[in-house]
Parts: sequence; structure tokens; C-alpha cells
Amino acid sequence: MKIKQMICAMYSAKAVYELRKTPFFITFLIAIAFGILHMTPFTIRFFATEMYRFDIQIWELGYEEQAQLLQSLPRDCYILNASLNCSEVDSFTVTEDVSVHFANADIYNGIVFLEEYFIFATQQQSHVLTYGFLDGLNFGYLQSLDNGYEILFNRIAGALRGVLIVPFVLGAYQTGILTFFIYIFGISVLSMLLRFGHTNFITFKEMLNIMVFASFLPIIVMIIVGFMIPAFSMIIFNMGTPIWAFVIYKKYIIVGLQGSSNE
Repeated sequence: MKIKQMICAMYSAKAVYELRKTPFFITFLIAIAFGILHMTPFTIRFFATEMYRFDIQIWELGYEEQAQLLQSLPRDCYILNASLNCSEVDSFTVTEDVSVHFANADIYNGIVFLEEYFIFATQQQSHVLTYGFLDGLNFGYLQSLDNGYEILFNRIAGALRGVLIVPFVLGAYQTGILTFFIYIFGISVLSMLLRFGHTNFITFKEMLNIMVFASFLPIIVMIIVGFMIPAFSMIIFNMGTPIWAFVIYKKYIIVGLQGSSNE
């Protein structure tokens, strides 16, 4: 019966109200699932859109610095069969923080090109990457193209995406679960202010259950809308949950309180 009510909670105010006495442990597990669900549109959208460019977002390289980096690369270097083929070259700096090396080096921001792999560093977070995504690139040829820098760093971003997807998803979902718990707990505490004037009000545990299950409908709507209009997805959740919970309060909780008073 509980499982059926939980499914019905997607659209039924009555089902949400009937779930108010759900054991805390079950509610806790449901809240974790809802916390994951409400972050899913953001996570999918992040990886469905253009790749995250650390060279722009973290290094903050301007057009002149981008051109300098590309033109400073050795012209005779090329990547073939996932291996760097290059004569002896020198390292160079692009900005005070960003540098490019062709031998092992401890760097804050920049790239270390080695024969079998390269190291991409952003603020001392180093990512060791293979040349798979860069295979076939020739630095000299890239320097002759107007979009040579974009080609190179889009390939690097593609290599980074595979490395970062697991920690990013885990981090996003951990954040989503934590914010869901904080938000639901907060609005549950505020909702208990409605008990003033009532001698037989529902308990805080019941209010918490109602808020958790009342978030189900807004989450479903935000998932659908989130893929079409991303900017409104979190607004739907943040506003939809208390509004839907208030409907449940007016339709069932207050009626139940009046019934108890009459008895």
C-alpha cells in the first residue's frame, strides 16, 4: 500500500497526506533519492552542452594570450598513434601563472607534454591524460588556422570530460542531497508556525514527511521543464514544494484539525 501511495504522491495531495506517518528511515531513503533526482537535469545539461573549458574558465586566457600560447608551440611537433613526436624543445610561459613544458615539471597552471601522455594542471590539480583525443594534430598546421587554438583546446576539453565525469557527478549529487535536506528541513521548521492557534497540530515528523513527499510533484515538473528551460528548473522546485504543501495543508491537514476539535 505504501509503495502505491508513494507513486500516487507524484500527483495526489491525498496520497502525500496519507504518507505523513511514514517511518523516518524510509523517508530518509526517499529524501536521498529525491535529492539525486532534483540535481539530474543540471548534471545532464552540464555534459550535454559545450565542454567545460578550463583554459578560459580557470586560466582566464584572453585572445592575445591564446594566440601567444598557440604560436609558441614547436611547429615540428605532431601527435600520431597517441604519441607525441617532437624534437628537443624549450618550455615557455604564457602568463605569470600559466606555462607549457615538454619535460616533467611541477606547475600551478599549464600543460606538460610528454611522449606517451600529457598533464593538464589547473590551480595545482593535475590531470594525466592520454593523447587519444589529440591524435592526428600537428602544431604547425594548427598555427596556420584561425581556429587552431579552439581545435586544440576543444580536444583537450574532450579528454578532460572523461576524467572528470565521475567526480563531477558524485560531487553534484552530494551537493544536491545536502541542499535538498537543508531546504526541506528549513521549510518544515517554518511550516510548524502554522500550529499557533491549534491545540492538536501534526508533529514535526509528520510535517517533515509531508514536505518530502510534497516535493515529488515539483521535482517531476522541474525535470521535464529543466531540459527545455533550464533557468526555471530550480525555481519550480523551490517555489513548487511549499505551494503544493500548502494545498495539502488547506485541503487535508486543517480539515483534520477541525475534525479533531469537533470530537
